[in-house]
Amino acid sequence: MNLLKQLELDELSLVDRPANAQAKVALFKRDNKDSEMTDDMKAKLKPYMDKGMTEDEAMKAYKESMKKSEDVADVDEQDLMQAEIDTLKVDNERLRKSLIENGFVIKSEEIVKKEEVETIEVSGEMVAKSDIPAPVLKALEEAAVEKRQVELRKAAEAELPHFDVEVAMSLLDVVKGDEKVLEALKGADAAFAAAMDEVGEKSVDADMLDPQSKLDKMVEEHAAAHGVNKYAAFDAVAKTAEGKALIAKTYEKDE
Repeated sequence: MNLLKQLELDELSLVDRPANAQAKVALFKRDNKDSEMTDDMKAKLKPYMDKGMTEDEAMKAYKESMKKSEDVADVDEQDLMQAEIDTLKVDNERLRKSLIENGFVIKSEEIVKKEEVETIEVSGEMVAKSDIPAPVLKALEEAAVEKRQVELRKAAEAELPHFDVEVAMSLLDVVKGDEKVLEALKGADAAFAAAMDEVGEKSVDADMLDPQSKLDKMVEEHAAAHGVNKYAAFDAVAKTAEGKALIAKTYEKDE
């Protein structure tokens, strides 16, 4: 009995007189359309088959090579995803820090603005009011108000001396260091000062309306203008209508 292995048949034909009538052949045939190798696949297997591999060996080597490539691609994709995760973590920490520094509280479901803590200055340090007993806090607040009033009064007297002091204090309290507004208020104060000086000068002139004082002034001005003594000047002034009227008023005052 002869056993043939790795036999490739290029053709199988039926004949009317076989050479070996007792020979038996187990023959199977399947539709090979789906498994036909495409030209593209043949081109991919060619480098392996050129090394002496059979088609099956070349296919196996090709699949192993592709699997390694896919593994490398998976590793690259994982590295890329990890890099994105690391970047998101850095951005998240930066955002958290910014929110906390700006007074926000981060909760599991929301972000809320942190409640402002009221403070008061004690011996040069800012202390939370909630940490101070109520009676002590009240005394400190009253002392702070009194200190503020003293400071405002000093500033009002120095910066706006021609304003009413209470008005000046209120204005300075509202201004709170606004230099432009303060300069405008100083300008108004200077205008008040000029107006007060003018009123003072008019008051002096009003005092000169006293008949005797005005007569004396006219005599002095006439003497200086004409280079004569006060007696000659008085005689000249007495001859004028205004001089006569003033002399008459001095007599009325004496009576």
